[in-house]
Amino acid sequence: MRKIKLIVFVFGLIGLCTSVRAQEKFLEMIKDEMNKEFAELQKEKHAPYYMNFRAVDERRTFVMSTFGAIMQSVKNHRRYLVPQVRIGSPEYDNFTTREMGSGAGRGGPSVAQLSLNGESGEAADRNAIWYETESRYKVAVSALQQALGNEQMFLQMSDKSPSLSKTKIEKYYEPQLPAEKLTIDREAWGKRLNEISSEFKKYPEIIEGAAHIEYNVLRTYFISTEGAEIVHNLPYARIMVQASTMADDGMRLPLHLSYFAYDPDNLPSNDSIMKDVNVIAKKLIALRTAPTVDPFSGPALMSGAASGVFFHEIFGHRTEGQRMKKDVDGQTFKDMIGKLVLPEGMSVADDPTLRYCAGTELNGYYKYDEQGVKAERVDVVIDGKMNDFLMTRTALEGHARSNGHGRAVGGFDPVSRQSNLIISIKDPRTEEELRALLIEEIKKQNKEFGFYFKEVSGGFTQTGRMAINSFNVTPLEVYRVYADGRPDELVRGLDMIGTPLAMFSNIVAAGGQVEVFTGMCGAESGSIPVTAVSPCILVNRIEVQRVMNYKAIPPILERP
Repeated sequence: MRKIKLIVFVFGLIGLCTSVRAQEKFLEMIKDEMNKEFAELQKEKHAPYYMNFRAVDERRTFVMSTFGAIMQSVKNHRRYLVPQVRIGSPEYDNFTTREMGSGAGRGGPSVAQLSLNGESGEAADRNAIWYETESRYKVAVSALQQALGNEQMFLQMSDKSPSLSKTKIEKYYEPQLPAEKLTIDREAWGKRLNEISSEFKKYPEIIEGAAHIEYNVLRTYFISTEGAEIVHNLPYARIMVQASTMADDGMRLPLHLSYFAYDPDNLPSNDSIMKDVNVIAKKLIALRTAPTVDPFSGPALMSGAASGVFFHEIFGHRTEGQRMKKDVDGQTFKDMIGKLVLPEGMSVADDPTLRYCAGTELNGYYKYDEQGVKAERVDVVIDGKMNDFLMTRTALEGHARSNGHGRAVGGFDPVSRQSNLIISIKDPRTEEELRALLIEEIKKQNKEFGFYFKEVSGGFTQTGRMAINSFNVTPLEVYRVYADGRPDELVRGLDMIGTPLAMFSNIVAAGGQVEVFTGMCGAESGSIPVTAVSPCILVNRIEVQRVMNYKAIPPILERP
């Protein structure tokens, strides 16, 4: 028996060594190709002063069930590489006037598609890398020539800080995850999801009842001509439950549930999820007959989850430093360092190094950003005063270094993005105190009611100067709170709107218990995972408008 165990161990060790060697061979191959192409391009009139390669080995498993039936079950594995070519100088290069997040071609960002496990041969991979690097170099030359063609462009820029700041050159290597952590059992998860989505069959009023799981495993390689060499893994799993109904007037009414974990084994049990499913199903039925609202301006409470989205959209995007490099940006906070921008005692941090908070795993965690910079916590606001911005290697006056917030997916170039946005307060109020303050504010403004925003789905914001600096947040579950003590009333058909500076000044108080909102943020460099952690907040004035109602005809046929 001892000999058998020893043999098994030795064979396992041989397999591990073979896998490691294959990974190291891939790493050496892309390093060799980058160095060779960088050397070749030095012969050109516009020689690059810097290049990096970002290669991603991406495994994705997706299973979706609707009303107890599997509608989709797929497993994908791909490997791609994104070159970045910089010409000119660190002070002023081809990225200075480029649009944030733009890729190589007019039709969108492209990538070098690489073979898996070398089945197409190393020559095919080198050819794909050469082609993509060549394409991006030509775009770089065109962008720099366009900038240099207008000699006044640089002179007219209000911010003349470097296009590429200096950073610590990182070396980091992680072995590949074991095989059992690279995917999930689609058949087993299909059974679980069928059980979850079948719960919606109990409610004939519900016209959409689906549950899906997505499991992604990313292995990222980053190398640069400066000498950076980083290899790291990031697995994450997410269950989404989506349901909707339709009111008699044709308004579609959705609600959803979201569960996140880095290891699928840590996701909630089916019993726990199905309890939540029945709760949102009953809310949807109540929403069908809930009254719609008229435009309104007055006080409101926002739950932790709702205020997390509120801060992400309205505040967080205006702290992304690279935006302020562009004179067309509104630059809301650029000259506000050290000045009061939020109530005293309120602080905001963005922390990609934080993996857990409030007993929940956070979606915005990562070790290194897509520029090879180690992730850092950034204290954006301290006791209400603006303190810092989320920075990439694109410098900003007074902010000469990256703090690891250059993020991107696919073939996009990295730009300043949020990760885990954490809102805290020094003098928190209890839930009862916040509600009493809301009633007091309603009476002070001679209103009949205020609002309580419990769940929101997301939103969007405008930060540029070419349009009104505004925001729009989409609520899903909202209640009227009456000053005379009547029970809270569920309502539908409204959007939360406003302008940022006015809204920040309207924050009156906040609670102590935080909630976690997990989602995906779509912006210039693609759709990235983010989290917002926030307490309940009270604002003395919120504005709502009627939602755009694309009225639909209710289903004619009975649901299967």
